[in-house]
Amino acid sequence: MEPIKRNVSISDQDALQGNGAARADVARGRRHLIARGRSGLAVRAALASLVSLALASPQLAAAGVDEIRELPDGAMLDQSNWQIAEGLLPPEVLGLYKKGDYKNPVRKIEHMKGTPYDPRLRELSKKNEGRYKINENGTVVDVKTGKRPEVITGWPFPTIDPKDPQAGVKAMWNSMYTLYWAGSFHTNTPINWVDRDQGLLRRIVTEVNFKYYDGQPPEFQKEIDNPDNILSRTLALVREPSDLNGVISLNWRYREGDKTDQSWAYVPALRRVRPINPANRADGFMGSDISQDDGPYFDGKPEDFEFKLIGEGFILGSYDGPGLDKPKFPEQIKPGQEISDLIPDSEHGWHFTYPEMPLIASQEGGWKSGEGMVAWAPIQMALVLRPVWIVEAKPKNPYYIFGKQVMYLDKESFRGFWKQKFDWKGEALANWQLPESLIYPVDGEPGHVRIGGGGSVAVMNNFKQDRATVTGMPVSPTDWWVDLPDEIFQTARILRSGK
Repeated sequence: MEPIKRNVSISDQDALQGNGAARADVARGRRHLIARGRSGLAVRAALASLVSLALASPQLAAAGVDEIRELPDGAMLDQSNWQIAEGLLPPEVLGLYKKGDYKNPVRKIEHMKGTPYDPRLRELSKKNEGRYKINENGTVVDVKTGKRPEVITGWPFPTIDPKDPQAGVKAMWNSMYTLYWAGSFHTNTPINWVDRDQGLLRRIVTEVNFKYYDGQPPEFQKEIDNPDNILSRTLALVREPSDLNGVISLNWRYREGDKTDQSWAYVPALRRVRPINPANRADGFMGSDISQDDGPYFDGKPEDFEFKLIGEGFILGSYDGPGLDKPKFPEQIKPGQEISDLIPDSEHGWHFTYPEMPLIASQEGGWKSGEGMVAWAPIQMALVLRPVWIVEAKPKNPYYIFGKQVMYLDKESFRGFWKQKFDWKGEALANWQLPESLIYPVDGEPGHVRIGGGGSVAVMNNFKQDRATVTGMPVSPTDWWVDLPDEIFQTARILRSGK
């Protein structure tokens, strides 16, 4: 099934200016049917008619936005009223609510103290207006020199023009620099295999280290030496279970757009480091449904894809529900504080910890297969109406496992929701759902941080196999904006880091 393209675009809103009465009639009729909960053939036929209209009519999509805005804060989206989210979620995700697999509250964030965007990042990004362009390789370069600058601070393209044929790739680069701004980090990531009927089947725990060499807040960026012209390095070490302990994945990404990633893997039983094809980054990590190219949302090399803006509008974005009401503020890392065995000390950063709570439906007492929500349903997730750019990514490599991906990038923050993954025939295979959090000011550099409340479980829904891979269960402590030694990313170090 094709992704949402029309949603509630600016052009749709313009077209609706002269048809407000019709839109209101449709909305009133739909609310009447849903609110009354009537049964019978007549009502089911009417609902079916409304759904058909939703697929063909931008008017109903716009009416859906109005209905969502009129809901009281915390109203539940579930099997009884899934129709009001028509056009505001990817079709396969909406189907989870229609079947009763998912149910989550719709929240309003306008009255909250936090913001969906980083005020400092947005302010610094204004200085980039007109400074950069996209070259023939898809790389961000300086308008005057035609070369990639040593450092870019903030979004390279603070203004996105939907009529610009390069709008899609520009929005994607803004999204990437949003991740870089969030800084180098260290955490332990549980990866859970979850079955519809049996719940949790298997778990591995991976120690993850991401180091970004560009785009960090100026006070952290100035401390980074980059003689190899690196954009990012990642190191993942499997810590549990014991039979997989010591398996390592290492990746170097270069700033040059025409230079491919370098990737290596280490398996203790073989006692050797071997290079791997970067195209394999799309394969499931350790047999899961999550790949290295998924990462924090989209972690493929942008130059390896063709990006296209295919729509704009609104989506019900996923948020850490507990964090909206009770954000858990982090502790500032003290200079010289030990972070991990690989990171003996750091001069700066923030240490995040979260309360433990049930995160998916099968963790709740009384859950039974086939009754109520599906085993992996994220029960702490909240839905928030957000304006988005809808960007399609198609790989340049014909052997890449996915034919295209569709991303919904928040217009105010450029962080992503509900990434859809399709095969080469256009069939939806999976969806990568990561929860967002609001950003709050803190007393210390960089001035603002994203703060959750412990409900930030991420879910990769595999539609084809009817299963899911869940990360962040339990939510592990995380260290952001920390000093990651370059030595831990060297291939010679891998042998010492493994078994």
